[in-house]
Amino acid sequence: MILDAARGVVVSQGAKATLEDVAVAAGLTRGAVIYHYSSKNALWIALVRDVLARFHQAVQERIEDGRAPGRLARAFIRTSLEGDGIDAVGERLFLLAALAATPGVPEIVAEDGARWKAEMAEDGLSVGARTVILNAVDGAGLMTGWGLKPDRAELVALRIELENLTTAGS
Repeated sequence: MILDAARGVVVSQGAKATLEDVAVAAGLTRGAVIYHYSSKNALWIALVRDVLARFHQAVQERIEDGRAPGRLARAFIRTSLEGDGIDAVGERLFLLAALAATPGVPEIVAEDGARWKAEMAEDGLSVGARTVILNAVDGAGLMTGWGLKPDRAELVALRIELENLTTAGS
């Protein structure tokens, strides 16, 4: 509940948000928030870890059965580009950017990026395909965060092109 409230507060106010702001959004007292998170820095670190873990879990839940190359990449693409997925990508990227000056956050984000690169490398795709997929999704997410969300046809076309990179011969 606190992390969900913190996510909303950071998205709307950035890192300048206070523990009091989070407490109000969560319907708690500042003391209750401090009981769970000893400082604003501790809360921001927990929030970053939670946001990254939720996305990773959402991708894992969409992985196809079997051993076909590109399974992880396809799940990553679909999680990010189907339905309102791109809105979540944009929100996640802007939240991470808002908290980038928080001590420890850049290291967590770098670790997460390295994890995605390593997992994608094990997925059986070329380095070019992996790079295009990761960067295209982040680019579309940033556009969304800036209010330049690709329309539905553009997102479908992007998803199809990226999924084509995950098939044999890529």
